[in-house]
Amino acid sequence: MNSIKDRNFVDHDLKGVDFEETKFVDCKFAKSQFKFTGFKNCIFFNCDFSNALLDSTSFTKCRFEDCKLNWINFKDCSLSACIFQHCLLEGCSFEKQKLPECSFPESDLTSVYFANCDLSGMDLTHVNFEKAIFDYCKLKGTSFTDSNTTGVSFQNCQISQTILDLEGFIQFGLSKGFKLNN
Repeated sequence: MNSIKDRNFVDHDLKGVDFEETKFVDCKFAKSQFKFTGFKNCIFFNCDFSNALLDSTSFTKCRFEDCKLNWINFKDCSLSACIFQHCLLEGCSFEKQKLPECSFPESDLTSVYFANCDLSGMDLTHVNFEKAIFDYCKLKGTSFTDSNTTGVSFQNCQISQTILDLEGFIQFGLSKGFKLNN
């Protein structure tokens, strides 16, 4: 596996390039523009992607550990079989995504927006979803066990066999307009 460490990537480094089996350590991709870029079987450790623009970019079987991916719009990006472990994804937007075999163990997805996504069967345990919005999402068999769902909004979602712990169930009820009576 190739290794790239402590590199500050600029826009021209990330257009029309494919990376395969590459380990990126302490690299800066913040505010970079990715265009027609592909990553396959790559590992990202302690990298910063905050505010990056992903246009026709794909991540396949990639692993992100302790990375910052704040305020990214993943709408024009393909994510497949990716793991985001202990990552910050605050304020990200996922539109029309399926996210097959993706997971976010122990990551922070505060204020994330999911719209028209198929998250069926996903294991979303131990994730901070505080103030996240799920709009027109398929959540069949999705597990939110031990996740922080404080202030989460589930609007127009297809919910069937979705797993919530007691706190998650209360937050779901609150997002639908129910009130707790003391």
